[in-house]
Amino acid sequence: MVNWAGFKAAVSYNFDDSNSSQLSNYSALKSLGVKFTFYVWGQKITQGPESAWASVANDGHEFGNHTWDHTDANMSQSDVDQCQQAVKTDFGITTYTFAAPNGTAGWAQYAQTHHFMDRGVADGLMMPGNETSTSPWALHCYIPPTGAPANDFNSEIDGARSGGGWRVILVHGFTGGTDGAYQPVDLAQYTAGVTYAKSFPDLWIDTMLSIGAYWRGQNAFNNATKTTSGSSTTYTWTLPANFPPNRYLRVTLTGGNITQNGTTLQWDTHGYYEISLDAGSLTVGP
Repeated sequence: MVNWAGFKAAVSYNFDDSNSSQLSNYSALKSLGVKFTFYVWGQKITQGPESAWASVANDGHEFGNHTWDHTDANMSQSDVDQCQQAVKTDFGITTYTFAAPNGTAGWAQYAQTHHFMDRGVADGLMMPGNETSTSPWALHCYIPPTGAPANDFNSEIDGARSGGGWRVILVHGFTGGTDGAYQPVDLAQYTAGVTYAKSFPDLWIDTMLSIGAYWRGQNAFNNATKTTSGSSTTYTWTLPANFPPNRYLRVTLTGGNITQNGTTLQWDTHGYYEISLDAGSLTVGP
C-alpha cells in the first residue's frame, strides 16, 4: 500500500464560515494554484454574492457542509440537511465532508447522514490508514492565532513532513476585513505559508475530500477480507457510507498480476498499480 498516494505527507487548507474576506482576497488565493476546501455556512452563502461563490466552486475547490445557521443551540438533522440542499440547489454540488460548528462533537450524529467525514478543531496529525488514533468523525486541524506569521504555517508543514501525516490548516478570514472572522490572519503571511508548502514536491496538497477519501479508502483496504483459491487471492472491502465515487488507491506488488472486474491492471511507470475503490475487490494472481 502506498501512503498518501506516494507523497511523504499531505496538507489540506480549509476556510470556514463563508466570510467576505475570503471572497475579497480570492484572486490572491486562486493565484496560488492549489485546491482549497470551503466549509460553507448555508444561510450566509445563499445571501450572496452567489455569483462570487459560484466562481469559487467552478474553479474546482471543494464545498463542505458547515450547517445552515452555525448555532449549536439549533443542533439538528434539519440544520445539516438544509445546508446540504442549499449547496446542491445553488451550486450543483453534493457535499461529502462536514465541519462541526465550533468543533462540537454532537454534530457528528447528523453529519453521518450525508457525509463520510467530520472535521473538528483539535490540533493534531492524521496518520496513514489509521482510524484508530483519529476518528473520521473528529478530524484534527490547526487554527493559527490572530495575525500568525508565515513561520507558524511553515512549522506545521515541517511537522507534517517529518511525521509523515496529514495536516489540516484552518483559517476563517483575513485581517483588514469587516466580516468578524475568528482569529483572522494576514493575507501575505498566509500566502507565503502556502508557497512554502508548494516548494516540497513530496507534499500532497489537496482538498479534504480527495485526501480524506484516500485516507479512509486505505483503511478500508487494510481491513479487507482475504480469500484464497488455488494460486489467486481475492481482497474484498466495504467503503464507508456516503463515500465519494471514482476514488483510487495506489498499491505495489512483488509478483503476479492484479485484476479488477475481469481486467488486468497496468503497472504505472511511477511504480504502482492504481486500484478502483468503487470495485470493492481485487484479485492477485499469477
